[in-house]
Amino acid sequence: MQSLLRSALDLPGQAAVAAAAAAAPSVFNTQPWSLAVGPGGLDVYADPGRASLPTASAERDVRLSCGAAVLNARAALARLGHGARVSVLPDPGDPLLVARIAVTDEVPDQVLGRLCGWVHLRRTNRYPFAPEPLPTDVVALLHDAARQEGASLRLLDREPEYQRVLSLIRRATCDEEAAVREDRAARLAPGSAPSVIPVGSLGPVPRRGGHDYPPVRDMAEGTGLPGRTHADFEPHPDLAVLETPGDDPASWVAAGQALQRLLLTAAEHAVAASFANQPLEDAGLRDDVSASAAHYGHPQMVLRVGYPLTQPPPTPRRPLGEALRRAEG
Repeated sequence: MQSLLRSALDLPGQAAVAAAAAAAPSVFNTQPWSLAVGPGGLDVYADPGRASLPTASAERDVRLSCGAAVLNARAALARLGHGARVSVLPDPGDPLLVARIAVTDEVPDQVLGRLCGWVHLRRTNRYPFAPEPLPTDVVALLHDAARQEGASLRLLDREPEYQRVLSLIRRATCDEEAAVREDRAARLAPGSAPSVIPVGSLGPVPRRGGHDYPPVRDMAEGTGLPGRTHADFEPHPDLAVLETPGDDPASWVAAGQALQRLLLTAAEHAVAASFANQPLEDAGLRDDVSASAAHYGHPQMVLRVGYPLTQPPPTPRRPLGEALRRAEG
């Protein structure tokens, strides 16, 4: 990676940018990336070996997670007073190189610089939310955050669309393959890798009646982990779908950046989020999530958003040194 003469990161700056990237959300906290940092910026590589969850969306999820890491790195650069130039999938000969983020002398994104303060405070929240819906002005901010990164956020605020997507979530939850549950159970077993989700971040076991699964997935179903309680979740959670015009690897990286910008925006306004991606992990159901949308796009994430009643603890991150690779040049 070639450093720029007029604008370069010192060692503390390099550490700050890498740490911000590594704080990004990822499926089941798998952290499927490696990072090459130097004076000129940061390269983000996909590390598919860390994300072995056997779903139809596994490849897409890795790129989405890496896209979120890219957005965090941009935010950290802005906080340090630097501009950033991002090249997505810059090397056709190396498909694992997801993005190259170069430091520039351009005016930094002031909004991203402010949002950087939430990078290490944001949490995926699998606890019950308050029953009140989000106010329209906050929803508008989340819409704008997604739009800034080339994506769109579609709030499911009308019937029958809300119940249709909720039914898809419940159907996908019931039909989830045993291999996926077994993979999660193995990652949660005592003595597994330190990047798993701790019990306090898994949230309570959702109560349900019959087949009426709430949109919050019990990530530890069937594991019998001690220390978990049961809870009733909000009866009508706010659900939204993050969509992109395209559906190729570059679009998945863009979706990850859009997701993280809106998650940081949500955190800034005391809004929490969790994910209900079950139908997106099923190749036979994914297209149905957006099939009736007036502005059809490709669904990349299904989010549950609301005001939290409980703040979960942070999920662990592997030591930063384990995520770093040597920068070239």
